[in-house]
Amino acid sequence: MDGHSEVGGSVRRHSFNGITWVDVDVPGQTVLTQLEQEYGLHPVHLRETVRKVQHNEVEHERDYLFLVMHYPTQRSNGGKITVGQVGVFLGKDYVITVHVKEAPFLDGLYAHFTRQHEKQEARSAGYLLYRIITELLETIEGMTDQIDVELDATEDLVFANRSSDAERIGGLREKIIRLRRLVGPKRLLLEDLREQIGDFAGKDLTHYYAHAVKMVNRLWEELDEARETVEIYKDADYITSTERTNQILAVLTLVFTFTIPVTVVASLYGMNVPLPGGVTGNVWTFFGRYTTFGLALALSTAFALAMYLYFHKKKWF
Repeated sequence: MDGHSEVGGSVRRHSFNGITWVDVDVPGQTVLTQLEQEYGLHPVHLRETVRKVQHNEVEHERDYLFLVMHYPTQRSNGGKITVGQVGVFLGKDYVITVHVKEAPFLDGLYAHFTRQHEKQEARSAGYLLYRIITELLETIEGMTDQIDVELDATEDLVFANRSSDAERIGGLREKIIRLRRLVGPKRLLLEDLREQIGDFAGKDLTHYYAHAVKMVNRLWEELDEARETVEIYKDADYITSTERTNQILAVLTLVFTFTIPVTVVASLYGMNVPLPGGVTGNVWTFFGRYTTFGLALALSTAFALAMYLYFHKKKWF
């Protein structure tokens, strides 16, 4: 009989077409014990659902299949991607999902199957698991598409302006790395599941899981291409920033170099010793009162101009 019930505030259960979906959120030991007794689940598998593990294979028990999948969450569009984990038990007539972190992709799918007109869609527990997997992959696909949009926008910034985009590129790299770390293990996981699902749940499901394998492989290729693209942007941004810094340093070096003659002359005439034209010696006045100053300025300018012409001839700037 179809129905929905809450057990201990952390378990929701929905039955349809002879299939039961039990979704457990942040289970306590009491809930885990109840699941163990009701469905004959191994306590080690139940403990693994609430601890961070890195499963890359499907474990085939006598009465069920057990696997752990990691999924991404994103609180706001384009925000930081975080990772959650869900343990899945597939029996002949049930699917149990256990997670300790919010799983929006499960919430949406659960609501989908609780609607009366959608209940005929799931024909078996194996098909329900397939829908859970594809919902997860579609979530990753949506984030991958958003990354593609951000890559296009970043391309315009990297090659069109002269400011550094290192922070933006760094954020993109982090998202791509996180998604690749999620998708990579799923390639092996889904291949293993595709091979075992026929013996456990019927050959008619094999082509569904083959589709999931193709989907995860396509996502891997898209993320691999995105990784290569963002690395190109990183290198281009670094080269542009380095070139701009070198130009600034070149200008500052020239300014400093051109002032060296003035500094030298000023230092000489600032010493407390008699010098030709100095205030303690025979002051030069044949061009007027500021003859010494004018000669020092002219000499410094001549030296600076000579260095400028020499540098230009050498093509140092």
